[in-house]
Amino acid sequence: MNESDSLLPGTTPLVRQPRLSDQVVEQLRGLIDAGRMRPGDPLPSERELCERFSVSRTVIREAVKALTAKGLVTSVPGSGLIVGTTTIEDVAEIFDLYFRGEPDLQYLDLHEVRYALEPAMCAQAAQNINDEQISGLYSLCDELETYTTDDLVQASRNDAVFHRNIAVASCNSFFVILLDALGRSLLDTRVATFSMDPERLSTVAAAHRSIADGIASRDPSAAAAAMRAHLTEVVDTWNRWAPKAD
Repeated sequence: MNESDSLLPGTTPLVRQPRLSDQVVEQLRGLIDAGRMRPGDPLPSERELCERFSVSRTVIREAVKALTAKGLVTSVPGSGLIVGTTTIEDVAEIFDLYFRGEPDLQYLDLHEVRYALEPAMCAQAAQNINDEQISGLYSLCDELETYTTDDLVQASRNDAVFHRNIAVASCNSFFVILLDALGRSLLDTRVATFSMDPERLSTVAAAHRSIADGIASRDPSAAAAAMRAHLTEVVDTWNRWAPKAD
């Protein structure tokens, strides 16, 4: 027993209650999560919300501001506030903002995620890709082979689009979401790895063509193996050429 217990017998620590606006946010979020308020549905008016929750307009405005910041509520000109609709691009942007806000996030950590993700993505693409998408992959391979060391930013964008197109061809939206988030964060490292080795452009171009061949053959195992080989070479290049911490 500490001294405060002996001085104030029978008392218990106080529990701070959530702010009223936070309580409103949680209740409205619960309705959205339960499907009782669906994307595109209009939000009740400020007056209605005040009456339903028996709180002031200030509380409702704080709650709506918090819901808007979370993307759960959207303001539409001429229509007022509606329950928000979220696109793949919105989700990727949230991931990207998170990554950029984490200065200690390491390239090799992101690469481990890619290594787990992209071979499975290639295997799925080999099963679902159409002829037009196959042609698009080979066109990107042809384009990458034309770049020189003066075109590293364009080459890096070509690289990113190649991988993203495979994600799209997989017909799994989660692959697209995750790859978009990683891809934006990895653009600078793509430029860096291309600049590390004069032969890097031709190495990546050959790897991409091998991946495209595996996918075009509709062979999931070959496609996944080609992607694993590519990503292994990528991290080997990084480990060989990247500046080492003191």
